[in-house]
Amino acid sequence: MVLDKRRAHLLSIIQQSNKPIAINELVAKMNVSQRTIYYDLDQINHWLETQNLEPVESKHGKGLFLPSSSKLKLWVEKEESFDEWQYQLSKEEREVLIKAKILLEEQDASMQSFMELTKLSRGTISKALKKMKQEFQEDGLQLLYQKGAGYRLRGSEDAKRTVLSNILATIFSQPDWKNVRNQVHKMIQPEADTWSQETDQRRSVKALLFEAETELGLTLTDEMVEVLSLQILMIMKRIELQNYIFIQPAEKQVLKQTKAYQAASIITNKLGNAWGITFPEDEVSFITMNLLGSKVQHDDFSRYSAQELSGLKEVVQEMITDFQVYACVVFDDKPGLEENLISHIKPTFYRLKYGVKIANDLANTIQETYPDIFHLTKRVMRHLEIYVGKPIPDEEVAYITLHFGGWLTKEKKQVETKLNAIIVCENGIGTSNMLRTQLENLIAGLNVTTTLSMREFQKGHHEADVIFSTNYVKPKDIPVIHVPAILTNMEKERVIQRMNELFEAAPPKRDAADHVMDVIERYATIHQKAELKKELTSLLEQNNPQTKEQKKPMLNELLTEETIQLQDSVSDWEEAIRVTAQPLIDQQSIRPAYVQAMIDNVKELGPYIVIAPRIAIPHARTEAGVERLGMSFLRLKEPVYFSEQEKHRAQLIIVLAAIDNQTHLTALAQLTELLSTDANIDQLIAANDRKEVIELINQKIEV
Repeated sequence: MVLDKRRAHLLSIIQQSNKPIAINELVAKMNVSQRTIYYDLDQINHWLETQNLEPVESKHGKGLFLPSSSKLKLWVEKEESFDEWQYQLSKEEREVLIKAKILLEEQDASMQSFMELTKLSRGTISKALKKMKQEFQEDGLQLLYQKGAGYRLRGSEDAKRTVLSNILATIFSQPDWKNVRNQVHKMIQPEADTWSQETDQRRSVKALLFEAETELGLTLTDEMVEVLSLQILMIMKRIELQNYIFIQPAEKQVLKQTKAYQAASIITNKLGNAWGITFPEDEVSFITMNLLGSKVQHDDFSRYSAQELSGLKEVVQEMITDFQVYACVVFDDKPGLEENLISHIKPTFYRLKYGVKIANDLANTIQETYPDIFHLTKRVMRHLEIYVGKPIPDEEVAYITLHFGGWLTKEKKQVETKLNAIIVCENGIGTSNMLRTQLENLIAGLNVTTTLSMREFQKGHHEADVIFSTNYVKPKDIPVIHVPAILTNMEKERVIQRMNELFEAAPPKRDAADHVMDVIERYATIHQKAELKKELTSLLEQNNPQTKEQKKPMLNELLTEETIQLQDSVSDWEEAIRVTAQPLIDQQSIRPAYVQAMIDNVKELGPYIVIAPRIAIPHARTEAGVERLGMSFLRLKEPVYFSEQEKHRAQLIIVLAAIDNQTHLTALAQLTELLSTDANIDQLIAANDRKEVIELINQKIEV
């Protein structure tokens, strides 16, 4: 019997939990019904019994758990046996394996070998090869078949390396693809059965990468070390097969001026001496490209010359300035954000320049969890696009979203620090910072003293009250809470619950939805508790303005008939701000002092509030007089000028009163999306009554 992907994932969740896990939590995590969970558990337990392991058990009132004997054996054997039974290969995985086979094992790229590798029929593989032929063609390669010789690719080595790099990025961006990773590793290093079985060559390469970190003054992410080690081993294999890459002489000269080239030279010289391989200059340059595009955990800016950073520094400063304007926020620690962003954007620039693909398994989660910040980040990416001369892929935008998001959620501590924590995270600077701010804002009195990669953590002794880790860390003297890189609301609840258990805090405050759930459970059986509680919470919030204030309201919740005004003209820009703001004063959302603060800001800083022709968004700091979140809208037939320049005239004035750096972002992102086309702006200016404005808002946003 073989466990399929879903059941293996379910078992891994139960296996990795350090306490019994409730059925409703599994339902939410797996996104399946309660009945499916129970059915899958029967299959899992049957499989465990065939492996002479104790089955999953249920603890009344607590949830499901795996007996320690089974858990320990699975941890010990997770690379040797877990990968083998973890799941049946998906269509995408099988296609990646066939592509890797064609590129890495040309001497054995036959139909029979594909069938043995993927356990697919000849007909299914023929269909897959037809699709791959088209994909290879798009990459500048031609897939050919020769009787007796098998399948071959015709095309440049550069194009083949690009496909191979994409394959590596793909398998590392899919945490569940351990089986595929093992197979690809075996193609590159035939003497290794699994990824966890390090060969002498791979150990040498990784040791040299650690030396390169010292040379470059940075710390690569753990994942990056694994990707680069495989990339270099792949290059060695290509050289042995006399498949060499070509780099343009002018580009080679540019690369030779970098510290990364010096590091790549050290790596290739030592590998050459140890394994008898000669690396041509072009191959050293190719390794340099990959080093320059690598994600980092920490970076030492003192090692970079002003010339190296000048262009990127200007790009980052422009991005931060625009983000503040578009998001209507002020970053108190701009230098910190600037350094943080440069650490990420420097390798991003090189990845885009040299076509190095990044593994980002968090991209979709980031977009789903922070759609408003992602939208605003995408708007400011134009500066980097102009600098690089290429569009920025969404997976790169997603990581930069984490940097802005981490800074947006930074809040001055309101309580004295009680607990010190360490974060162990292998996903790089942006993810670590977002996780850090999420945890510090979630847990009163928590102070994260440092963020470490897994290997940094393993190097020595650490002092802390608690460790939060995105990887499995065996608890010793310090308690460990395992967390995902991006915390969902359910994960936040679990973290709070675990912290309460560890530090004997008072139980979390029960809200109205909890009490309603108690009543329902007395008279009925609830099959999908998480979903029901979510619906109840949403329903109760609609009738409780105090609760809703803590959420991010939609644009049509802030711009209503009471806060929308249509006028033909006003005397000047100061009157425009005062007229627009009046509904918010009437609602007691702002005090009159806030209006004066907005006017003073324009006088002091200039017409920065005119974010685009015909559109102005006046705002000021919260402490200037905001009582609660609010937004008001004024349409003018005759434009008002915020300076003598034509580009600073406006007919749509929207006053924003924000209570923090986050709560207004959803509405603001929807507003900027609405105002992103001239047709919508024209329609708003031509509106004859408030209902027309509201109808347009409702049409353009997802309610």
